[in-house]
Amino acid sequence: MNSLLALSIIGLFGSGQAAPVPTHQTTPIASSMGAGGRPKLRLIGPHVVGVPKPMGLLGIKSIAKGHFKSKDFVGHLAGPGTTVNHVNGVRSNIGAPTALVLYDSSSQWGWIGALYAYQIGNLLAHFGVTVTREGVENYRAGQLASYSSAYYLGTLYANPLPTAFKNDFLQFKKNFVWMGYNLWEVAWTADMTAWVPQFTNKTGFNFMYVDGTGYGTINYKNSTLSKNLTDPNQGDTIINDPTLASVVATCTNGTTTMPYITKGANLWYVADNPLSYVSYDRGDDRMLAFSDILNDSTGVTPSTEKKAVIRIEDVSAICDSKSLRGLADTLYAANAPFVVCVIPDYKDPLGVYNGGIPQEIQVQNSPTFIADLQYMESKGGQLIMHGVSHQYGNQANPDDGVSADDVEFFLVQTNANGDQAPVGPVPEDSPSWVAARIQSGFQMMSQAGLTTPIGWNSPHYYGTPIDYAEFAKDFQYAMDRQLTFVTDSSGNLQYLIQYAPYVFNDQYNNHRIPETLGYYDPNGTSGLVNDPTSMINYATQIQCVRGGWAGMYYHWFLGNAALKQIVKGVQALGYTFVAPSKNDN
Repeated sequence: MNSLLALSIIGLFGSGQAAPVPTHQTTPIASSMGAGGRPKLRLIGPHVVGVPKPMGLLGIKSIAKGHFKSKDFVGHLAGPGTTVNHVNGVRSNIGAPTALVLYDSSSQWGWIGALYAYQIGNLLAHFGVTVTREGVENYRAGQLASYSSAYYLGTLYANPLPTAFKNDFLQFKKNFVWMGYNLWEVAWTADMTAWVPQFTNKTGFNFMYVDGTGYGTINYKNSTLSKNLTDPNQGDTIINDPTLASVVATCTNGTTTMPYITKGANLWYVADNPLSYVSYDRGDDRMLAFSDILNDSTGVTPSTEKKAVIRIEDVSAICDSKSLRGLADTLYAANAPFVVCVIPDYKDPLGVYNGGIPQEIQVQNSPTFIADLQYMESKGGQLIMHGVSHQYGNQANPDDGVSADDVEFFLVQTNANGDQAPVGPVPEDSPSWVAARIQSGFQMMSQAGLTTPIGWNSPHYYGTPIDYAEFAKDFQYAMDRQLTFVTDSSGNLQYLIQYAPYVFNDQYNNHRIPETLGYYDPNGTSGLVNDPTSMINYATQIQCVRGGWAGMYYHWFLGNAALKQIVKGVQALGYTFVAPSKNDN
C-alpha cells in the first residue's frame, strides 16, 4: 500500500478524531490478489456485513394484490416511460431541457429503482425538463447523446452495466448525476485490479469502496442535514486531482468525515440513494442537497425567490370561532397570506363526540361557520378543500369515523404496533365516484355563498392515480404530497410518498405546492416534537435549496402564540409568505 494512502486511512478510521475529506493522489486500495497475482481492489469497505442490500427498500409501503384493481393503475406505475413537463416560465439556459433517468431494473428488486427513478423525474419536472425513464439494462449505444443531462440510480449492488452504457458514459460531455452503487464498473478495470485512467483523468476523483460505517450528518453549504441510518451503506470517493474535482457535500459520524457529493468535470456522484428514507416530517434531510444540485445539472437558471406558505388545517363547522378568527388576525397582522383547509361536510357517524348520537354539519347549514370563513378570507385567507368529509362512510378508517381524524380516499387500518397500515383504495374508487364527491363539496360551498376553492389537500395525503387525475381537473394546485406507485415481481402494489422542496407538476398535471417544515406539533404525536424553534431551524436548512419553499401547516386549535413565533422567525430568514397559485414555480 502506498505510504501516503496508509496515513490517510489511519487518519480517517483509526485516530478517533474528525479528519478532513481525503484529497490526495494515491494508488488503489488493495485487499486481495486477483488474476495473475495482481492486487485486487477492495470493494467492500468497513462495517459492511454480507452482500449489500438494495438501496431504498426500507420506508416503502406495500398493498397486497387483491386489495387494488390493477387496471386502475395502468399507465400510472413507475417504470419505463416519458413524462412531458407542464411547467411554464422555466428559466432554462439550454432551450427545452431533456433528461434520461436510468435505473437498475433487473432481479426481484428491480421495481425499487423504478419507483425512485419516477420520483427523480418528478423533481426534474420542477425545472421544466422532459424526462425519459428506462432500465439501464435496456440502454442502447448512442442513447445518451440525445439528452441535455442524464442520471443513473444504482440501487442494486454489482448490477452488471451494459458495455454500451459504460462506453458512452465515459465519452459523455454533458451533465451526469450518478447515485448509489456501481460507480466502480466505470471507474475500475473489469478485473478490479486498477483504476481506469480515462475516468480518473477526466473527473479528478475515484471510487474507493462501499462503506457501511453510517454517517448521520451531511454538511452542504451552510446547512447541517440528516440521514436515517437504517440503511447506512454508501460509496466513498477520493480526490486525485483537486484542480478537477471537489467535494460538494460531506458526511460525518462525529469522528470520521467523508465525501457525500463529489463533483468532477461534468459528473456529480451522490454516495447513496438520496431519496431513500427521507425524513418527511422535517426539512433537514440530505435529499435537500441532491435537490439543489439539480439546479446545476439541468442547466436551468436557479430561482432566487424564497417563498413560504402556511395553511390552517382541518377547518370544519365544529371549529371554535374565536380560535379561527384569532389565527386570521395574527397572520393578517404579520402580513402573511395563508390557506384555510376547509372540510365542507363535517361528519361524526358513530357519535364519538356527540354522546353516541350521529352528527353531520354541512357548511351551508352553519351560518356561524360561514361568517368565520368569510372573516378569514377578509384577512388574507385563501379557501381550499381538504377532502369533502375527511373520513369514509360510517366506519372507523382507521380511528373513529370522525372528520379530520380519518382517511377519505383509502382504506387504512391500525396494526398491532398501533401504526396506520394501508389496506388499499376504497371499493368505490372510480373517476365518477371521485368527481361526484368533489362536486358535492363545491355545491356545499356554493350554497354557503363562499368562494369556490381553487386548491386541494388530500386527507392524510392518501390518493390513487384515479383520484389524482380528478383532482387535477378541478383544482389549480394541490398541497398534499403525492404517492407514487409500482408493482413488484409478485404483483403487490408498492408505494412511496414524494418529498419535494420546490413546486413541481406531476404526471396528472397537479401543480404541487411544497410542504417542507411539517406541522406545529408540541406533543410529539408524530414521534418528534416539532416546536417553533425546530420549524424555524428547518426553514434555515431549506435555504440551501435554490427555489426551496418553507411550507408548513398549523392546526386551528393550537392558539396564536406559537403561530406568531413561527411566522416571525421564518420571515426573519428572508422568506415571503404567499397565497399559492397555479403560476408558482
